[in-house]
Amino acid sequence: MHGDSTAAPRAALRFDARFMVAAAAILIGAFLVPPLFRGAMIALSVVAIVLAPLPAGTRGVTFAAMIGLATGIASVNLFAVGIFQGPITKEFGWTQTQYSVVTLVGTIVTVASSLYIGKLFDRQGVRRWALVSILLFGGALISLYWLTPNLWHFYAVFALMPLIGAGTSSIAYSRVIAAWFDQRRGQAFGAALAGIGIGGALLSTVSQFLIGNYGWRTAYAGIGLLSILATFPLVFSKLYDSPGDVGLGLDGRKPDESATTAAAPTVPALVGFSAHQSRRMPRFWMMFGSFLLLAFGIGGVLIPLVPILRARGIEPEQAAAVQGALGIALIVGRAFAGFLMDRFFAPRVAVIILIFPMIGISMLALDATGFTALIAAVCIGLAAGAELDVIAVLVTRYFGNVAYGENYGWQYAAWTFGSGSAVVVTNRVYDALGTHTPVLWAYVGFFALSCVLILRLGRYPELPPAVKDNL
Repeated sequence: MHGDSTAAPRAALRFDARFMVAAAAILIGAFLVPPLFRGAMIALSVVAIVLAPLPAGTRGVTFAAMIGLATGIASVNLFAVGIFQGPITKEFGWTQTQYSVVTLVGTIVTVASSLYIGKLFDRQGVRRWALVSILLFGGALISLYWLTPNLWHFYAVFALMPLIGAGTSSIAYSRVIAAWFDQRRGQAFGAALAGIGIGGALLSTVSQFLIGNYGWRTAYAGIGLLSILATFPLVFSKLYDSPGDVGLGLDGRKPDESATTAAAPTVPALVGFSAHQSRRMPRFWMMFGSFLLLAFGIGGVLIPLVPILRARGIEPEQAAAVQGALGIALIVGRAFAGFLMDRFFAPRVAVIILIFPMIGISMLALDATGFTALIAAVCIGLAAGAELDVIAVLVTRYFGNVAYGENYGWQYAAWTFGSGSAVVVTNRVYDALGTHTPVLWAYVGFFALSCVLILRLGRYPELPPAVKDNL
């Protein structure tokens, strides 16, 4: 990690033929299943593609992080909450604003806890907390089968989820990826964090199917069981805090991999600044502000996308399909962004990517429906796919990995506060004006301001070796 204006040295890409064949077979199969399940099949095909170029020894941990995120708290809050909004408000007679306050409640708890759980993961590792969180978070989702019409019951469950589900968040899983990779870090972040996009395609499909056939209560229980029965065994068998735990070095190198290079270390070196040092730097707060604005723009459209589309007369099944397409675009955007940020200056890559949501949200503001709504969702998804990649890469390149969890936690808090608050603003504007258009144009402006701040971050600094005071 050096102070030049490019990322780490380029790593040659070699795609495992077995994964590419599997990706092609799954993609073909996607067109042989009912349309509702097509998005999930395409998402699995993309999974195989993004895993194909990673070193063989790192695919297990990356896949575990990917699926952990797909069924974790971020995916549920981003995708499932919007799909459940219609049937729950219809049954209980709640307004859209009353329902969306649940996101704000979860946001407040997440922001407050993010400042501390990153420090906890830095000190104690992620594996044990991820396993406990998967079980508790899955149980909380199942408990919603017995949800009562009391709004405080609903708010209480979603206030508890960020605490018991902290080990399923991107703070947890991205810390593991940061410890496993260096030259391939952006690519690995992209592959692992694509899990949230997979969650978009998977949860949209599963939730809509269960709601349509068995009701929203069974749907909540179903996605809770999915987390416990599918994710827990995978994370237990594949997720480890350091490559040294399985006898590997950074980027999956084996100690005896090359006679011409030094043996790969089993304990990756720590470099960079402490959390206290990082927070004294102006670029830390420019980064914080840019992610806050970016999150407002993304969260204000991504989470309530289904209600926005329904307000334009789009049927529930089509709205879910559009959201599923957004989830696929999120996967592609995430993987592609990580690949680019390994090879080019990350802030410039981020700004180019942010052009897409400005186009997509402008299309929605101009009342996009049908195919144009699909294109708008894809544009938004490409940027939504890149945002956590950008946070993860910029934190490591500007501040190092000494206090990665805590530094990421602060930036993630900005992201969470912005996205959670924006949902309430979007729904409040609709309740007051009967249209989403004014707030959509405001979000376009937020993206432009975010671009300015990102470009002002400057060159990557020379990261100092870790010293005792930094740990």
